[in-house]
Amino acid sequence: MRKIILRNGQSPGDVLTMTRAVADFANSYPDFLIDVRSPCAEIWENNPWLHPLDENDEEVEQFDIGYDAIHNSGVTGIHFADGFRLDIEKKLDVKILPTGILPELWVSDEEKSWINQAEVEFGWRDKFWLLNAGSKPDNALKQYHRWQEVVDILTRFFDNRIKIVQIGHEAHNHPDLTGVLSLVGKTDLRQLIRLCHWSEGTIGPISFQFVMAAALQKPYVCVAAGKEGVRWHLYPHGRYLYTNGCLECCEWDGCWRGGGHTKCLTMENGHPKCFGMIKPYMIADAVKMYYEGGKLNFDWRVPREETG
Repeated sequence: MRKIILRNGQSPGDVLTMTRAVADFANSYPDFLIDVRSPCAEIWENNPWLHPLDENDEEVEQFDIGYDAIHNSGVTGIHFADGFRLDIEKKLDVKILPTGILPELWVSDEEKSWINQAEVEFGWRDKFWLLNAGSKPDNALKQYHRWQEVVDILTRFFDNRIKIVQIGHEAHNHPDLTGVLSLVGKTDLRQLIRLCHWSEGTIGPISFQFVMAAALQKPYVCVAAGKEGVRWHLYPHGRYLYTNGCLECCEWDGCWRGGGHTKCLTMENGHPKCFGMIKPYMIADAVKMYYEGGKLNFDWRVPREETG
């Protein structure tokens, strides 16, 4: 038996992606005692694979886990989740049986019985989508610039039977949108996870919200443009809107550039061209496909007054 603490100090999206590797590690070595250390303990609530360990225990081994495989992922086609697994294998000298790529979140039955925050804050008791329209202050390159048009299209489509709930961290940059129920700055991480559980799905950039939707197996529309590698992030049940292969700056892989607009190699009309190529109707159509295909139920063909 080994006692192991796995450490990761990255953002919530990275930590959530790591949950797949931790689960597969625990399943491959049921006699090991495994614990984690990360900035977002809420992600690990109710997780059945972890055992509380003391860093001061002389028998405890501690490892910093990352994903070096990202550096050649554009060539290998490896997924983000596998990057964590390979790093655990390398640093702990073990072999882990992979079971998939989906991250894990565990929402308790008690949490599921609570009233959702959209109803508490706004009295809305019907269906809703989550929208993250923001970006971190140090990474404006991830921010799509036409979210209001997307909201307007979907508002007409939903005909007030489904709402869009805007989410995001209060310290990030978020546009003021009309036609949404705004919970920007009003959710902690666990509240956001529960909101996703109750939602129809999520819309937004490459960020925590689309990994969260993958973990809960909810529909998601990710506006990725040409920022990062497609196969590194892609989950089969999501709609991933990308422009890789259409521009020289992301011809094969993503550009992998962060920061402000001055870092972008192909700006057009004040915005990265890769985002400008993704039109608002394309994002709205990606949402509509879940209803047209029958994954989600919404009789959008029948006028509201006829449905009562």
